[in-house]
Amino acid sequence: MSQTVTTAHVLLPWPPKPLWQNRRCHWSQKALAVAQARKGALYASIEAGLRHMPTGDGWTHHLSFDFCPPDRRKRDLQNLPATQKAYIDGIADALGIDDGNFKVKWPEEFGTVSYNGGSVLVVIRAVQESGVPNG
Repeated sequence: MSQTVTTAHVLLPWPPKPLWQNRRCHWSQKALAVAQARKGALYASIEAGLRHMPTGDGWTHHLSFDFCPPDRRKRDLQNLPATQKAYIDGIADALGIDDGNFKVKWPEEFGTVSYNGGSVLVVIRAVQESGVPNG
């Protein structure tokens, strides 16, 4: 069985404080942060060429994340996936697909400290299985 794979990289900013699940803020602050994060992810995805990534029947989209914190403070890696919902929605908007179809792989550790305010690198792989299995 053969595979066709297309890959793209989207660099996003470190999630703003209102997106963190342990952060208590007014609902309107959180709603604004979610809308801005989704729109930012959409624009970054378009800039990265996701509009040209194949979609449709037979294509599976895999997302993998690399979290590069803004400083060396101790953070809880398990809280980060919840902060990525708006980013994932923006990526899905750029592809024109339902975000429920993504296969997501979360990292087991933080990446290198990024002193420019932190960043999130998302690698998107579109995979299509084709052909007859060998054997």
